Amino acid sequence: MYGRGKDVSAENMHQGFTHVFESAFESTEGLAEYVAHPAHVEYANLLLPCLEKIVAIDYKPTIVNLWLEK
Repeated sequence: MYGRGKDVSAENMHQGFTHVFESAFESTEGLAEYVAHPAHVEYANLLLPCLEKIVAIDYKPTIVNLWLEK
């Protein structure tokens, strides 16, 4: 799964970042294959010099119960 979008938050906590590109993988192995893939490396080498700053976050989603019972 791939997604992208422009910041529209009213909270103004973006710290100067304006866009998000999101990718989802079935496993950490899938992520590793993507990162090492020649097409990804080629694209990253073209894109990264055009960016002022970047944040990359790799995480494993966890279900969180926001309505904790007392």
